[in-house]
Amino acid sequence: MTKKKIAIITGASSGFGVEFAKQIDQQIDLDEIWLIARRKEKLESTSKMLKNSQGIVIKADLSTSEGITNIKTLLEKDKPEVKVLINNAGFGRTEKFEDSDEEYNESMIDVNVKAPVMITKIVLSYMYKGGHIINVASSAAYAPLPYFSVYAATKAFILSFSYSLKEELKLRNISVTAVCPGPASTEFFKSLKEKKVNGLNIKDPIKIVRKAVRDSLKRRSVSIYGYEMNFLRVVSKLLPRKMLAYFSGKVKLPQ
Repeated sequence: MTKKKIAIITGASSGFGVEFAKQIDQQIDLDEIWLIARRKEKLESTSKMLKNSQGIVIKADLSTSEGITNIKTLLEKDKPEVKVLINNAGFGRTEKFEDSDEEYNESMIDVNVKAPVMITKIVLSYMYKGGHIINVASSAAYAPLPYFSVYAATKAFILSFSYSLKEELKLRNISVTAVCPGPASTEFFKSLKEKKVNGLNIKDPIKIVRKAVRDSLKRRSVSIYGYEMNFLRVVSKLLPRKMLAYFSGKVKLPQ
């Protein structure tokens, strides 16, 4: 019996997750797209946007072991071929670390770091030659960010994880692409009235995701949209991390 060809997208209820679902639906021949997040109604809305693939709504809290186990159980039951895995779920906020909430930090680490690691490990048993993994990191991955320290550290982890995993999976011909966007018009920045954050233009998530999918299909290691973010990436390679942290600490981040 022919295996179902599917894509799995976490954080598919809003922002980049919705755009990834729409782009993948248009560009890759799939039977189903598994849409994973906590908000069922939002996932159902995303599912209705799909034209070529069937959207499978999976309500799961990825900060819990139950949420991860739920995905594992569904894969064991269906035994599909996972053509694309998009680890997009994540969150964060700006604050002084000493004033931060312990439970919030723990949940952020679970969703931003633990969940993509665990899900990728589970999914790899169902991926074959020509598969694609897209890990949504952030431009924050390139520098220590005071007042955003835990979030930036989780994204640095994802970037490093993606580079190393790509090397490991070369023999299996499975590509791994880390997406490192700057400020984008998603829920994270929607509360801001400004069109810029610290002098950086807030980008259209559609364009960021379109480039990310294109870069993944070209099997590129990193996808960065816009000259500003590419410039920051170059600067981060030239300056010591101590200096990057110093200058980052002088920048007023959105609340």
